[in-house]
Amino acid sequence: MQKRKEQRLTDLRKILEEQGRVRTRDLAQMLDVTPETLRSDLDLLESQGLIEREHGAARLRVLDKETPLEWRQAENRQEKMQVTIRALQEVKDGDIVFIDAGSTILTALNHLSSRRDLTIVVNSLPAAQSCLDMGFHCLFIGGQMRRSGGHTYGYFAEQMVDNITIDIAILGTTGIEGVDGFSVYRAEEVGIRRHIIRQTRRLVIVMGRHKLNQPGYYRYASFREADLLVTNHLTPEQKKRFSGVRQIVEV
Repeated sequence: MQKRKEQRLTDLRKILEEQGRVRTRDLAQMLDVTPETLRSDLDLLESQGLIEREHGAARLRVLDKETPLEWRQAENRQEKMQVTIRALQEVKDGDIVFIDAGSTILTALNHLSSRRDLTIVVNSLPAAQSCLDMGFHCLFIGGQMRRSGGHTYGYFAEQMVDNITIDIAILGTTGIEGVDGFSVYRAEEVGIRRHIIRQTRRLVIVMGRHKLNQPGYYRYASFREADLLVTNHLTPEQKKRFSGVRQIVEV
């Protein structure tokens, strides 16, 4: 039941993204749900600050582009699993690893369970809990917290990162369109990633193919800064877009 609701909420968001303002009666027909079910879904989205409702219609809030983590994890799940599993193969026993807070990496984090003596550095509460469940030593980066993803950022997080030498950092991206690099949704989250990049020996980027045409909002790394990009199979033209990446692995 919960998975069905998550998928319905994802479909609802996509409709609003594509069509802008939509009448609630039309939304109910598109989703094939009762007015009561739709009202409950809209109440939830509104309480999370993701939509605005007006005169029998709804629209996405323009300033809040990042949806809740559990919804993002449900989207394009197979692509995310493939790239994450391959990226995690780069982690060796005894490494100090930074794991990004994005939904792509969290889909398959349990594939680290066979490694030994890892120290996992995270700024994400869900990732921290997963690492603790697997019995790894976990360093949680404190700081200002983002509600939508349960992750931290800002000055205090950056200061803690500066005291850690990281063997490998695995980061995701919101999209690449228009930024010539890898990006995040919000400007204030660029800082912690820049500090992580300075502190790591090897930068691995994971990106599902669905991110190719998604806009990049605020760039945190250029293509040439990535030691490895793990993505789904690309056409030759698509691959040309990543000029400067040291190595690309397609799965």
